Amino acid sequence: MVDYEALLGSLFDIVHVTDAEGRTLHGSGRYEEFFGIDPREMVGKPIEEFYHLGYFAPTITMRVIRDKKKVHTIQTTRKNQKLFVEGTPIWDQDGNFSGVVHTFIDITSQEQLQQELNEVKYVGTVMQSEMTKENNRQKGETSLIYRSQSMEQVAMLAKKLSQVESSMILLGESGVGKGVLAKYIHECSPRVDKPFVHINCGAIPETLLESELFGYEKGAFTGAFKDGKAGLIEKANGGTLFLDEIGEMSLSLQVKLLNVLQEKTITPVGSSVSRKVDVKLITATNKNLRQMVKEGRFREDLYYRIHVVPLEIPPLRERQEEIPVLVHYFLNVFSQKYCLERQLADTCYRILSEYDWPGNVRELENVVERLVVTSHDVLITPAQIPRYIHNQEYREHKGIKVDHVMAMQEAMDEVERQLVQRAYEQHKTTTKVAEALGISQPSASRKLRKWLCTS
Repeated sequence: MVDYEALLGSLFDIVHVTDAEGRTLHGSGRYEEFFGIDPREMVGKPIEEFYHLGYFAPTITMRVIRDKKKVHTIQTTRKNQKLFVEGTPIWDQDGNFSGVVHTFIDITSQEQLQQELNEVKYVGTVMQSEMTKENNRQKGETSLIYRSQSMEQVAMLAKKLSQVESSMILLGESGVGKGVLAKYIHECSPRVDKPFVHINCGAIPETLLESELFGYEKGAFTGAFKDGKAGLIEKANGGTLFLDEIGEMSLSLQVKLLNVLQEKTITPVGSSVSRKVDVKLITATNKNLRQMVKEGRFREDLYYRIHVVPLEIPPLRERQEEIPVLVHYFLNVFSQKYCLERQLADTCYRILSEYDWPGNVRELENVVERLVVTSHDVLITPAQIPRYIHNQEYREHKGIKVDHVMAMQEAMDEVERQLVQRAYEQHKTTTKVAEALGISQPSASRKLRKWLCTS
């Protein structure tokens, strides 16, 4: 006869089993060592009861019961042990759901974490991201935190492009992390030991942007430094120049930037002498530059110069599996920054994962910081999450949010494109798309051909 308890005990530090309602059926012998409670006291009682008593956080049992699929997380116990826990649904011979088996691995120390990474391949993604984040933070390097396939492709392409000198443009909505990706590209490149200069073209007044970018000679204008000043492009010489919000640059400055790319020279304000510069150029925008070219608001020759390699970062709502990882990352960052011990209740992760995040990663970062600094207790509960996030009715009926001013027709076209794309992703047929959008089937077909190139 196989001793299944002994077998499981040799593979995992702790095994815990509940029935289909979340009541404890069994806890292995080492449970008290890690959680501070005899598992025999838990038998027949709901596991959530012990979560609310503070023996561990977060809890995943009810998520497994609700979703009928595996769930894993990193759990902290009352004895301050860090455990990787995975909850797996179990089924009887008739295929009926009958309970949850939880397996726990102690990852309290960095050495144990590395050992478990080598032994348990299927938990690698979560743990490795945490280790990479910590190692990069110690080195002062930028780390990319992701789990989605789409962001993995972005990261792989970014690393590949970091080895070439071609200009590249980062595309995506405001707040998706274009600045972080640009810094990552620089740190993966052969220019890593040289300067990385980040310039937000939309944050500097147009009257000052030229002198900030190109520098100026002494006496160039009233109020200038008496000895002149080197421009930011010159300061990036040998390294990487990141021009964020490139669509905000005036046409006159676009001409001068084009000269930098073509001739590899700059001319400071008030000077007639050019200076050689060598920079790898990365630009970024959330605007439709192609449309701006058609409208005469962006130079076509510059567009093709900076648009050599486009790299688009998907919005956070399209990579929801990344939200818990990012929440966990920012929770650690701000807990350490403010010297506070903070944990999120398991329900908080679910609420945050279901929100659309129109402000993308930047909004998520701000919300987590707010939760950390405003919470009076170690455990952050759903009641502390801003109402607009966990109010489902508000999310379902909210209006369109306008982040910046654009041409009216451009805005209407973009709204139509997104509506058609969302409707097609959900319904797949022109008849159902037409019904969802309240238009005729022929109109739906035309719009699908226009925006999605469907046959």
